[in-house]
Amino acid sequence: MRITSDANPHYKQLRRLSAGPRACREEGRTLAEGIHLVECAAGAQADIHGVVLSEEATAEARSLGTAVAAKVGCRLIELSPRLYNALSPVEHGSGLMAEIAVTKRALPHALEADAVYLDGVQDPGNAGTLLRTAAAAGVRHVAASTGTTFLWSPKVLRAAMGAHFVLALYEDVAADQLAGAFAAERLAADAHGTESLYSAGWGMTPTLWLFGAEGTGLTETTAMQAQRRLRIPIDSKVESLNVAAAAAVCLFEQQRRRGKF
Repeated sequence: MRITSDANPHYKQLRRLSAGPRACREEGRTLAEGIHLVECAAGAQADIHGVVLSEEATAEARSLGTAVAAKVGCRLIELSPRLYNALSPVEHGSGLMAEIAVTKRALPHALEADAVYLDGVQDPGNAGTLLRTAAAAGVRHVAASTGTTFLWSPKVLRAAMGAHFVLALYEDVAADQLAGAFAAERLAADAHGTESLYSAGWGMTPTLWLFGAEGTGLTETTAMQAQRRLRIPIDSKVESLNVAAAAAVCLFEQQRRRGKF
């Protein structure tokens, strides 16, 4: 199917999904842009509803998109460059994206596993980087508060670079649900914590890390769930770390303690 008009109903739906997380949440679908993300989605057997190509797509993107559409039996849409570029979150992409279903999961009960909780992390770049970092550090479960950006929005997908397809993601999770969901020690990354990240006595059993918003940190409700509050020692001339950078420090320190890396 070739589309050249922005009045086309299929295009209007794609445009709505690309506009922001609200539509993705409401429709249960999102857009994964780029060769790597489409490969990850196909490899994970994600529910792909459609493949979208730009008329200016690279040869590699066109070959992959055509193959994926044929394999899963979904529609293949080709857009004029103007229409495609209005959807794409990047200026000079490969010209390939897939419309995929959002994976919804129920919270587990007393799961003995490492996990991360995002409390009010609103920037999609930070949220996506956190997901990518968690996956790289061997964490497979990420829960998000209602105040956190929608984890399946196109911009978060782009920043996470495929981490969505190896993680179990839980949306709209209240802080008081965490203790019942995860049988793990709850550790808060807190710039004002009483213990240094490098103090002894944590990390050898499953942990649930609590990471707060970029500016305000953890909400009081979430902070009350923490069993320990650990701070990352930083230079006194610097006020704080970006939340995604702080998560990387904490999660890889955890793996270092366990002799994993």
